[in-house]
Amino acid sequence: MEPRRPFDPLHPTPLEPIPSPLRPSSQYVPRNDESVRILKEILDRLTAIENRLKAVEETLRTRR
Repeated sequence: MEPRRPFDPLHPTPLEPIPSPLRPSSQYVPRNDESVRILKEILDRLTAIENRLKAVEETLRTRR
């Protein structure tokens, strides 16, 4: 290991490459059916909430 030089803004020390935030497909853990079912249920609930909010928004618009 070479000695550390003082910081020079015009010649910064080279950095190691930044690892990619995306994992290679070999590192993905296959999802089981239970997690897929839970994600679908969450999506359904969020869609229902969104529809209710749109109805409330429309009601408030018509009252003005």
